[in-house]
Amino acid sequence: MKRPNLAWKNWHYLRAANERRRQQARHFHVPTPVVGKTYDAKPRLPQPPADVAPPEMKIKRGSRRKSYLYIQPPANFSLRENYEEVASFFAHLRFQIYRDKIPSELPRGVDFEAFQHASPGASLVLAAELYRWQQFVGRRLKIVRDRLWRPEIAYLFRSLGLFDFLDTPDRPAPVDLPASHPVQILKYRSDTDVIGAKCDDLLEHLAEISGPINADNFIYDGLIEALKNSKQHAYLEPDEWFGVAPGTWFMSGSYDRASKSLTAAVYDMGVGIPRTLPRATIWEGIRGALAAIGGTTDDAQMIQAAMEYGRTRTTLQGRGNGLPTMMRILDHHRGYLRIISGTGEAIYDSVRGVITATNHRVALGGTLIEWSISK
Repeated sequence: MKRPNLAWKNWHYLRAANERRRQQARHFHVPTPVVGKTYDAKPRLPQPPADVAPPEMKIKRGSRRKSYLYIQPPANFSLRENYEEVASFFAHLRFQIYRDKIPSELPRGVDFEAFQHASPGASLVLAAELYRWQQFVGRRLKIVRDRLWRPEIAYLFRSLGLFDFLDTPDRPAPVDLPASHPVQILKYRSDTDVIGAKCDDLLEHLAEISGPINADNFIYDGLIEALKNSKQHAYLEPDEWFGVAPGTWFMSGSYDRASKSLTAAVYDMGVGIPRTLPRATIWEGIRGALAAIGGTTDDAQMIQAAMEYGRTRTTLQGRGNGLPTMMRILDHHRGYLRIISGTGEAIYDSVRGVITATNHRVALGGTLIEWSISK
């Protein structure tokens, strides 16, 4: 009988290891959040209410037949059309990433196969969360099962430059869609400083894909104001964990040929506009206290006040006019200014000239500002 050589030993060792992983996957129990349970997650991040259904989690094979516990995003990944589910997904994703883990647990992942539709705004927030996840673990995230993604989703995230932005080592193969595809995307960019050249570059690319819309000043001033807010206000609260360098912002844009609308978006991972604004009147203070007692918030009304009257955490003259100025510039165009921060959302429609304020049950976990103008 031949003596076992090294290759034979390695083959049997790997076979036994794979069998152990298969046994673990078969008997692994996916933990379900308990209603009413408050997770002691460190770092402290916004948690969804107990009555908000958490996203589904599934065990699937990844690279080299390794098992992962995948967090299922909503099929309709749009903050405008499906806010509560998308915001809940982000809240539970953060809990899964940043809580104290048991060594025997399976590694986590995001199931990109579940995406059927994704809006640019929600995709920008996802890119920021993946970036923070990567910073937290200190290594680049991997892509698995990308051959099973829907072609539209693969095209969207590749056009947004997600894999270049994260410097992903195993990027999926290019997916080409017809030239008539209605939405063209501008790639992600991020920084910690307010650099006008970054906005100049964005405007040039937006002009290339959209043609002249005659709103360069509107877009430029709006972007600069949003970046300044991220730099000067969003990350200044003490004893807060953000997971990224103070002042970090994320930006992207898109052009929809069908509706001939141009959109630019900026996102930061700070404490949110409602927490940085002073409550100017006694009534606002009472309303905030009553909202807290009732389990709701008045974040949307605070955002609306900042848009209509101008508020700032500082007392410097000439400060706090950024959002009203952005609204006034938009008055010369068809479009909207949309701000999501905390649990509040406020949308200014330039056609009707009104602000619609909505308080949600789930916090987004940062501030997303979107502008959209149409020909």
